[in-house]
Amino acid sequence: MQGITWIKEKEKDNHLKCVRLGSKNIIREIELCIENGWSALIENMGEKIDAIFMPVICRATIKRGNKLIMKFGGKDLQLHKSFKLFMQTKLSNPFYPPEIQAEATMINFTVTEDGLCDQLLTLVVSRERPDLSKMKN
Repeated sequence: MQGITWIKEKEKDNHLKCVRLGSKNIIREIELCIENGWSALIENMGEKIDAIFMPVICRATIKRGNKLIMKFGGKDLQLHKSFKLFMQTKLSNPFYPPEIQAEATMINFTVTEDGLCDQLLTLVVSRERPDLSKMKN
């Protein structure tokens, strides 16, 4: 849940809307976020992503004049430049199709003890011996 907390803190000034997959107002909430430039966080995603979200994930837009239009939920919405979509899963090792992986940035907030030790060692070496941390392989 540290990842969710970090996103909520990072996006609090951008009117972050948190919605759960399966809630009855999710489409309307995402529409409002797209049009108003608010950030949206969809919680508890599974490995299957509903096709209705694909235009957002793929950034499928049409240019009309100087406006970007996105078809979402059967409507043409004006895409605000500040809109961001975050999707969260509790799955430890989810598999998403290549088209999702190519369009989205995946962040794994799972920290193992070994991974944390490696991160800390890298920080210490970069401070104590910067000449070693800048070595090229």
